[in-house]
Amino acid sequence: MYEGVKIRVRTLGIDIEDFPIEIGLHQGSTLNPFLFTFVMDELTKGNHDEEPWCMLFADDIVLIDETRDGLSSKVELWRHPLESRDFKLSMLKTEYLKCGFSRKEGDGE
Repeated sequence: MYEGVKIRVRTLGIDIEDFPIEIGLHQGSTLNPFLFTFVMDELTKGNHDEEPWCMLFADDIVLIDETRDGLSSKVELWRHPLESRDFKLSMLKTEYLKCGFSRKEGDGE
């Protein structure tokens, strides 16, 4: 289905020559959420904890840990398998939110 796909960009009065699409999914395809989840699950098989401290929402990843250091370790654990297969983990879009799940005080930020 995705083999040999070409695309053309159309702007005001100008059509650019067709060019091949070698990575990515077709925009608007109903298969995209399934395919993306399937690929992400395979790429990150060893990264999941027993507890649900990782959630995937389309192309967003939510990682949860009790400490900032633990969270940074999880980010690095995810970074390698993703970036080694041309996925980009954007640190510019990364946000940290302290929720205080633990009752311990001073256990890291």
